[in-house]
Amino acid sequence: MIGDHLTYHPEYKAVSNVVIAEIEKQMCNGARLCIAVGGESGSGKTSLAYALYVDIQQYFGVKGFLFHGDDYFFYPPKDNHNRRLKDISIVGTGEVDLDLLSRNILEFKKNEAPVHKPLVNYDENKILEEKINPGDFQFCLVEGTYTMLLENIDYKVFIETNYKETKMSRLKRARDIINDFNEEVLEIEHNIIKTHRSYADLIYGKNTIQFK
Repeated sequence: MIGDHLTYHPEYKAVSNVVIAEIEKQMCNGARLCIAVGGESGSGKTSLAYALYVDIQQYFGVKGFLFHGDDYFFYPPKDNHNRRLKDISIVGTGEVDLDLLSRNILEFKKNEAPVHKPLVNYDENKILEEKINPGDFQFCLVEGTYTMLLENIDYKVFIETNYKETKMSRLKRARDIINDFNEEVLEIEHNIIKTHRSYADLIYGKNTIQFK
């Protein structure tokens, strides 16, 4: 995503330690793994994924790539919002090209050819294309609202925090307008996403870690 600035948050170190322990054998055997982080808007998906990205790189001495689910919306952010204003019933998994994201992850893991992926430019409200050489990386992470539904994932982390609990963090992020319509969108997403915890290998919420 162009226009998104990532910061390392050490409070996620406990989650990193658990994930590293879970994947260590496979990583040491040279497996090309993909780890997914999912949850509701403002729950900290991007921050947790970035912390995992940094910590895994440092622990294993390898290089990773971070896929962002927001890059895979069919329409750029402002256009998608306007479509929701016309018909709020479109909110859900149908807004995101999960099939393409799953294919890109599989291409990455197979390391057979360059991966051509979408890349959102928030400021210009455009979806561009980015080409990556999977051979430059040894693992990948993917973060996004519906990542628990993806295929070709080796380990899934679900953040169990709902949009009401994250309102202050969303206000601080200042990327989305906080109004009645957007809160209605988040309620729809909440009712979809809360069922996705059953697909996770690890559930993180309110500073607690649970295994499935």
